[in-house]
Amino acid sequence: MEKMIKTMFSKPYKFMIHCVLHALSHRKGAYDETSDYIMMIITYLVLNRPYNASQVIFNYLVENVGAGSGKYIMYPRFIMMMIDDLVKDIQKDDDDVLGLGT
Repeated sequence: MEKMIKTMFSKPYKFMIHCVLHALSHRKGAYDETSDYIMMIITYLVLNRPYNASQVIFNYLVENVGAGSGKYIMYPRFIMMMIDDLVKDIQKDDDDVLGLGT
């Protein structure tokens, strides 16, 4: 897997790379370098072309589950979205729902 360093890019692209890394990366650190799949997502965003980022996230989730580690827990929002899609009328506890403050 090829790594690219953020310092190679101009400021607007550095910021975009930074945001995508924090939003979609499955790592806990080393946010100054990007993986090839993150650069592919950024390329498609810059070119304004469709890209199935959910499939990328799902593939890494499955890989982490198959590895036998607890790393799949790094994807709680994605797992919650999958469960919500599969179980349409799932009962939710109002105390567990995080609302937006006004």
